[in-house]
Amino acid sequence: MSTLRDTIIRWIDKRTTDMLAAPRIWGSDEAIEMQVLLLLQFRALTLRPDFDHGDPGALVDAYMEYLTRTYPQCPHQPLHQIVEADRLGFNIANELRKVVQTFTRSMLEENPFQHNDLAIRLVFEKGRTPTTAAFTGYYEEFRRAARAVARRVDKAVGRAPKGIEEATDFALSDVRVTPKNGAPAEALLLLGAGVPSESRDWVAENAVRSAIVDLVTMGEWATSDADVSALPVDDMEQRSRTTVQAMRIIPRRGIMKAEIGGTLIGRAKPVEFRPEHERRFLTVLGSSAPSEMYDETEEIRGIDLDRGLVIVNRKMRLPCYVRPEQLQEVTEVGIQAHVMGTLYKPLTGRPFVIVSHIVPVNAGSSV
Repeated sequence: MSTLRDTIIRWIDKRTTDMLAAPRIWGSDEAIEMQVLLLLQFRALTLRPDFDHGDPGALVDAYMEYLTRTYPQCPHQPLHQIVEADRLGFNIANELRKVVQTFTRSMLEENPFQHNDLAIRLVFEKGRTPTTAAFTGYYEEFRRAARAVARRVDKAVGRAPKGIEEATDFALSDVRVTPKNGAPAEALLLLGAGVPSESRDWVAENAVRSAIVDLVTMGEWATSDADVSALPVDDMEQRSRTTVQAMRIIPRRGIMKAEIGGTLIGRAKPVEFRPEHERRFLTVLGSSAPSEMYDETEEIRGIDLDRGLVIVNRKMRLPCYVRPEQLQEVTEVGIQAHVMGTLYKPLTGRPFVIVSHIVPVNAGSSV
C-alpha cells in the first residue's frame, strides 16, 4: 500500500518550478537543461515504469526530436546552445517551461487495466477510510464468484476441481491505497494470472478467463440502458447462474463502486459495478423464471462458500443464494433457519432462492 508515487510527482513538479523560477541558483544554462531532463525522466519513470522499455536514452531521444522540430534552423543541438544566454538564465528557463509543459502533457499516467492481467479498483464512499477487511473481502468474493461461474455446474456442493482452484489463485502484484483527501479514498489491487503449477491446466485457465468475461459482461449490461434481450447469453440456466454470481461482486461495506479490467479479459477500459446494479440483475432473473415470495423455516443441509449459498429443505435440497455479509454468520449445518426471499422456478434447471433475510433459529439473532 503506497502513496509514494503521488509524493514523488509533487516533489518533482515543485523542484522543477523552483528551478525555473530562479535558474541561476542551480547552475549554468547547460546544468539547468540537464537537471530538467533528469527530473522529466524521473517523472516519466514514476508514472510509467515501462515508459523507456529498457532504453534509458528514450526520453533524451524524444527531447532531441522535439528540439529539431521546434528549432529546425539548429538541428541536433541542445537547448543551451540554441538559446541566447543571459545573466539570470531567464531565457533558457522560459524555453524549458515550454518543454516541461509539452512533455508533462504527453506523460500519461499508467493505466493499470492495460498493463496487468487483472486489476480491481475500489472507490469508497466519501468520508470512508479504506479498511483491509473491505478490499480483501471484496477480492475473496470476486475470486469465489469467478470460480463458481467457471465450474459451469450447479448440482453438487463441495470444492471446485483443483485446476479451477489453481487458476483462480491470482498472484497479488501490488496494492495501492489512496487515502481520502477531499476526494473518495481508493484501493487498487493489481493481480497476475493464477500461479502456474508444474503441469498447467489450460482447460481450467480458459474456463476461469471465460467466467470473468461473463461476469464483467453482466456489469457492462447493468451499466447500460439496454433491455435484457441485449445480453449475449442465450442459455437461460447459464444466464441465471452468471447473474447470481455477478450480484456477489456488487460492492458493499462502504464501497461506492468497483472497477474490474485487465489484459486477461481484454478490458483496458474497466467495467463498473455499483450497488444500484442489483435491481438490474434481479430483472434478469425475473425475465427467465417465474417467481414468488419465499418465507419458510427449514433445516440448513449444506453451505457452499464458493457459490455463496446454503442448502435447505431435506427433500428438495433447495439452493438459497445469500449476500456475503449474511453468509458470514451462517456457519453451521443441521440447524433450523428462517429464510425469506424470492423463489425462482426456471423452466429448466433447479428452483433457487435469492435471500433477503435469514435467521438461524438456534442463534436467536438476525444475520
